[in-house]
Amino acid sequence: MKNKMFLIKTVLTCCIALFIAYMLINVESFSNVDIKEVENQIVTTGDLGTMKKSNNMMIKKVFGLNDAEYDGTIYYKGEGAMDVTELLIIKLNSKDQASSVESAVRKRLDSQIQNFTNYGTNQLQLLENSVIKVSGNYFFYVVSENAVQLKDIFSDSI
Repeated sequence: MKNKMFLIKTVLTCCIALFIAYMLINVESFSNVDIKEVENQIVTTGDLGTMKKSNNMMIKKVFGLNDAEYDGTIYYKGEGAMDVTELLIIKLNSKDQASSVESAVRKRLDSQIQNFTNYGTNQLQLLENSVIKVSGNYFFYVVSENAVQLKDIFSDSI
């Protein structure tokens, strides 16, 4: 009977220790990296194609997000009416902001997909292969032929 109790206690202790280790490993920590450094890495290392840097007013116009609510924002957009490429990076003040930013970005993405359905096959493919990623206190969104490359540079830079 004592051996069974010892075995049960040992198994439970191991399970709790594994659970705690799993939780600690999967928690994404906040990054202290300045958003300008992240931007510099992406601009110098990645291929932004036709995207040009836009001002913060465009973030409000395109996504409905107020840049003053965040620790930092970066927005690059392709030139021309048929160019759907864009890159948005937001350094969040808190993890709670991620869901509202993601909702605004998904709304934008859905609108773009609807606009280009039936006649913009190249644009539609880019939109469908877009990348949305939340990593700690950073939010990342990109529509580009080089979306995976830009996401990797972003992940390495934070």
